[in-house]
Amino acid sequence: MSAAIVTDLKQWGYCPRIVYYRQIMPGVAKPTFKMEEAHNAQEMIERLELRRGLGQYGLENAKRRFGLWLTDETIGLTGKIDLVLESERSAAVVDFKLTSGEPGENHRLQLGGYALLAEICLKKPVEVGFLYRIPDNRLYTIPIDQMIRSRVQKALYSISEIREQQLFPEATSLRARCAECEYANYCSDIW
Repeated sequence: MSAAIVTDLKQWGYCPRIVYYRQIMPGVAKPTFKMEEAHNAQEMIERLELRRGLGQYGLENAKRRFGLWLTDETIGLTGKIDLVLESERSAAVVDFKLTSGEPGENHRLQLGGYALLAEICLKKPVEVGFLYRIPDNRLYTIPIDQMIRSRVQKALYSISEIREQQLFPEATSLRARCAECEYANYCSDIW
């Protein structure tokens, strides 16, 4: 079984069909303007992050690790974490987002996936994740509790079913999301 990518968890929470298209038809998506802007913002925020203290995270003695790729075959997950804050006894994950909205289920699933990976690979507990909203420098603290861990496991199971059985999932019920989707041309049943 190949490992799912943590961003598939985010996409699963946003619209399961994106995961289907990425798994079954890789390489057909065209990056959107928003995706390219997010990549550019990521580089800028990493430079700025190095000048900030760690007090806002409550981890003053932690070490920063940017762009950490982790993989664990036992849970079938791989991903590149924007920022890991690692202390002697614990770790936390930070995801930078170029968004204006509040953290949604898709962001929580992604942070939960990163947290599980970091916990397994670094052999340290991860009890909190942070979503850093770039446009207004707002930091959201997301507890990595049992509920989020269970939702991540359930999503991973569903993603593996899509990959193995080529199941075509329902589209998101929030049709406004479809307007900016890189796979909009493939969902003829919703237009």
